[in-house]
Amino acid sequence: MSRVYPLTDEQRPAVDPGEVVWLSASAGTGKTQVLSARVLRLLLEEGVRPDQILCLTFTKAGATEMAARINEVLARWVRLDSTAMAKDLLAIGADHGPETVARARKLFAAVLDCPGGGLRIDTIHAFAQWLLAAFPNEAGLLPGVKAMEDRDRDLLLREVLAELLLSAERGNDAATLDALAQLSVRMGPDKVPAWLLRCAAAREAWEGAAGWQPPMRDGVLRLLGLPADAGPDDLLDLCSDGEFDTDALQCCLSAYSQWNGKKGQAGRVVISDWLAAGPNVRLELLPELHRTLFTQKDTVKDEASLTKFEEHFGSAAETVLAAVLAIRERRALLDLVDFLVPALEVGRKFALAWEEAKARAGYIDFDDQIRQAAALLTRSDLSEWIRYKLDRQFDHILVDEAQDTNASQWQIIGALTEEFFAGKGARDDKLRTLFVVGDYKQAIFRFQGTSPENFASAKANVARKMDEAAANLASLRGGGSGRTLRDLDLGQSFRTASAILEFVDKAIGAIGHEGLGLAIPAAPHMGEDRPGRVTLWRVIGGESGDGDEAEPADEGAEAWLSRGDRQMAERIARQVREWIDHGFPLVKGQAPGSARRATAGDVMVLVRKRKELAGLIVARLHAAGVPVAGVDRLRLATPLAVRDLMATLRFAVQPHDDLNLANLLVSPLLGWSQDDLLRWGWRPEGLGLYEHLRRTRGEPAVDRAWHQLGELLRIADYEPPRALLHWVLTGPWQGRKRLVARLGTEANDPIDELLNAAGAYAASEVPSLTGFIRWFDAGTSELKREAGKNRDEVRVMTVHGSKGLQAPIVILADAADKPPGSRSGPVELEDPLSGKLIPLPALPQSQRLGRITEVAEANTKAEMEEHWRLLYVAMTRAEEALFIGGALTSREREPHADSWYARLAALFDEADWLEDPRWGGAATHGEVPPIAPPPHSGQAGELPLPPPWLERPVAPEPRPPRPLSPSSLGEDLATDPPFPPGAGHAAARGVLLHKLLERLPELPVDQRKAAAEAWLAKNGGDFAAPERADMVRSAMAVLAEPAWADLFAPGALAEVPIAATVGGQVVVGTIDRMVVLPDRIRLVDFKTARRPPESLDAVPTAILRQMAAYAAALEAAYPGRPVEAALLYTQTPQLIALPPELLAIHKQALLAAQESF
Repeated sequence: MSRVYPLTDEQRPAVDPGEVVWLSASAGTGKTQVLSARVLRLLLEEGVRPDQILCLTFTKAGATEMAARINEVLARWVRLDSTAMAKDLLAIGADHGPETVARARKLFAAVLDCPGGGLRIDTIHAFAQWLLAAFPNEAGLLPGVKAMEDRDRDLLLREVLAELLLSAERGNDAATLDALAQLSVRMGPDKVPAWLLRCAAAREAWEGAAGWQPPMRDGVLRLLGLPADAGPDDLLDLCSDGEFDTDALQCCLSAYSQWNGKKGQAGRVVISDWLAAGPNVRLELLPELHRTLFTQKDTVKDEASLTKFEEHFGSAAETVLAAVLAIRERRALLDLVDFLVPALEVGRKFALAWEEAKARAGYIDFDDQIRQAAALLTRSDLSEWIRYKLDRQFDHILVDEAQDTNASQWQIIGALTEEFFAGKGARDDKLRTLFVVGDYKQAIFRFQGTSPENFASAKANVARKMDEAAANLASLRGGGSGRTLRDLDLGQSFRTASAILEFVDKAIGAIGHEGLGLAIPAAPHMGEDRPGRVTLWRVIGGESGDGDEAEPADEGAEAWLSRGDRQMAERIARQVREWIDHGFPLVKGQAPGSARRATAGDVMVLVRKRKELAGLIVARLHAAGVPVAGVDRLRLATPLAVRDLMATLRFAVQPHDDLNLANLLVSPLLGWSQDDLLRWGWRPEGLGLYEHLRRTRGEPAVDRAWHQLGELLRIADYEPPRALLHWVLTGPWQGRKRLVARLGTEANDPIDELLNAAGAYAASEVPSLTGFIRWFDAGTSELKREAGKNRDEVRVMTVHGSKGLQAPIVILADAADKPPGSRSGPVELEDPLSGKLIPLPALPQSQRLGRITEVAEANTKAEMEEHWRLLYVAMTRAEEALFIGGALTSREREPHADSWYARLAALFDEADWLEDPRWGGAATHGEVPPIAPPPHSGQAGELPLPPPWLERPVAPEPRPPRPLSPSSLGEDLATDPPFPPGAGHAAARGVLLHKLLERLPELPVDQRKAAAEAWLAKNGGDFAAPERADMVRSAMAVLAEPAWADLFAPGALAEVPIAATVGGQVVVGTIDRMVVLPDRIRLVDFKTARRPPESLDAVPTAILRQMAAYAAALEAAYPGRPVEAALLYTQTPQLIALPPELLAIHKQALLAAQESF
């Protein structure tokens, strides 16, 4: 924000520094601009110091962005002239008098002089850390306490679980062991740790006088709404004549007795036996009675037939059904009690052990920070004194993304602002303000414990306090008026085209404001007046008939993925490739009536969840030659580069692990192919791979690998993990270079993160390879890539990850997926006696009864509301174009009724659907400007004319245009896929052929073969004699090609440097082979691509442009002579002639390429 933008009439009231404001800001309405302007206005107020302002944001990125904006403006104001300064001050609604201007110039220095060196703009967690650090004794923190990261949590979890099991075994604690065994059987061993951590997070349930203590059976009965004496005898009572409506069952028996069919006879016997039996037998026969009278869906059987015999049969059967279901429900609840009691008791035991382990290790987790900070300000004996100390520091508090703040975080904010609303403040009649901005429609982090209901309740609480303060002020001062909460809205978007927001409003209207959890209908959005479009692609699979299209040739490795997802990823890649090649018009930021062409960086692909589809889209885009960033977040142990490096460390620790050694051998670090592994790794049964390699030394490939492995073992004896990784990456192995060459530049981020992890390990532990491997394997840390548009690459991320970002073109890739459901998820029940929230594990539908059903249904409703809010966030990321697609599974015939796709498809009429060759059909809302033509070649060298008047000095002589190198036209950007198995051997063959073709043309024809054989025998020792002979034959065949023989004749030129001016642009380069004939010029360029194109159609565009540049330069150097060009791929080898008309097309893009360069 080095520039200050004028505030709109809608934004201006929100930055008034004297008002308490609650601002609801829809997506793209400039809330960050308003926040920054509000801080600037506060800083300009007389008597307000920078250290009196506290800004709380939801993410670190948001805090960094706001601080950067404000600091850039303040730094700019120091040197700004008075006129420009006044313009900036007027833009934010501030006074622009001399005193204000003078104060504005000093603000940057004042901010730098603040404690900590700047404004306090923090996340709520960072502020909690600061608060606890400022009052450690009051918070009860031990010296040396540190924040617990994810990996620390995972390691500590293992330790606590292990100690819990060992302690139970040593003490013969059968209850604990049985409880853990039962949990593992019922939930699965992978989910037990998550349940125990939930119990640890619910520490308030186990603390205090009302905390739950073993035995917990009475508490569980109370929690489920059962009487304190509930037990198995209840089932017998429910089957007795006094409780069970036997009169209704007698009515059913009468009907069955009059029915003379086989069913009637069978039913008569079952009912009679049940009525004649005692309660114990009745309970055993209850399932048979149910099967006789009712269906599996709990409906009455044969009601129409039996009503003919007994008029009241239907109502009697319903009464019997209610009694049977009551017994079933009571039995299920009692079974649930038997499961929950040991589960909660072992959960409490783990929670106490967890707290002790954290204290012993000196850890405090993020939830602890918030909880302890809230307790410090609200429930501590010293809370009034602490608030008094803080009261003397923070007079102005600003809260961003308030809709994603949980109850404990609001407690902190409420405690800090408790005295803000009495007149002008609680002390010295000083002005104190609160500014809160958020958007209920963008509350999408419920899974992190946040709830948008907190946003509404906090607003009501602040409004109530201010109204009470105003009433008190009026009574004390004889009618004086106090401040009231200003409730403002921002609806004008500066991000999104109006056509897209019109569609968003239609979607909200179709879903209903209640569907998003809104109490009242949302105000209509106002977008920018420029072209925009929303396109719905035909869903893949189901009744669309798309499931039969041909798969890519390399699909087999991904056959385990959904067929629809594979097709979706492939079509998205082709679509983006088409936009880049043929143009997609974008008008934002362009002059009226003009447009620019979209690039890869203009595209953002969003998915609901971080699943396989996201990675598949990245792979398909990469294969299509589209620049693409990796998935925005992935586990550190997942990338291949990290796996290969960890295989190196594992080998250094345990060389005799055959599987790990095999993985290391075929990695880019050692470079073996699968064929090499099969050839040199096969060994007799019982012989280890490492020992086998030692015995087979003498073969060149084995010797090279053995030497590398020996060097690794030698270094590993005395180097710590980070130093060893650094040696592998930058030492003789050149590991980083090899990994990036195979896996692409996206491998750099995981490699750097692994080095950081090794450094973090060394900072907290005594470093050792074994310890680091154990530490690494225990963690589940994720690598988060920078989501901003720093490079011209397609971004693929989740909707949650896209919060706060935008892109001209947005694709929703999985809109047809089913909505989430909470019916089987974990719930919490409030204890009627103590009011504490008690966690419950995930339960099957048969045990979701009574109070659990009510809570589960409320959770499901909340999940669905967030499901629709997530759609709102996804759609409002788009600036100019929104594309919506989805794929069905093999079992689905159409999208789920509550999927995004189904709801949005209903907004289009059948007439809106048009044919689309790629998607099978598309419906569009809005309009698209015409595709922008490619930049005119004459624009590249245009310079402004000198001024017409002579009194000014003559402009300096312009520098000549930068020379255009044909190789810079994008050859390095052409897709070069990872090495397939055996490709390293093939690449070496291509290099040798290339060198042969450089050397042989200078020799007489009759000497070429012998010279080639002698040269290969000396330089191609890795190849067997038959392979070298085949290379000689290939090279001789190329040189003998009749159509191009003159290029390889002794008189032809090799490595020809060329420089020429083409259309005002200097072109320089080096041509591999060229011959100058009286009537024409001929040239050939050697290529060593790992996968040569099969035909002219497959030659990359970048290479065609390079050859066009050579041809244009030669035509300029030799006017009047046509130029013939060809490509020689030495890998095959294969000679491809380039038609003149094809070169002519690509010549037109020369200067355009230079502009983009």
